[in-house]
Amino acid sequence: MKGSVTNSVAGVLLLVLCAVAAAQAPPRDPASAPASAQALSLTPAQRLAIYQSVTQTQKNSAAPTGFRVTVGAHVPDSVEIKPLSDTLAKLAPQAKDFSVAMIEKQVILVDPANRQVVAVVTQEPATEVR
Repeated sequence: MKGSVTNSVAGVLLLVLCAVAAAQAPPRDPASAPASAQALSLTPAQRLAIYQSVTQTQKNSAAPTGFRVTVGAHVPDSVEIKPLSDTLAKLAPQAKDFSVAMIEKQVILVDPANRQVVAVVTQEPATEVR
């Protein structure tokens, strides 16, 4: 009986130590997340170049029912996405692996592997939230 009590106490202590270690672990660095899991960072000049180029070369589509243009949203299969042009890929190398589409006069950059929106580019310059 004494051995089973000791084993029970040891098990509880092990659980407590694991919980404490998990609580004290440093927060996960968002930079270590896959690129598609976080918003794509673009300079104002890159955003302007992408917006102007895409709005001149692609048709403006209506948003599919239930779809809202936001970073992280899943783009329905009914929305045609096209690879980023070579010129834009040179201007914004961090966006080279993404595809683009224009919905409701907003340009979206999409991860073609999972069809997740990684950036929304509008005609208005991006403003920082403070």
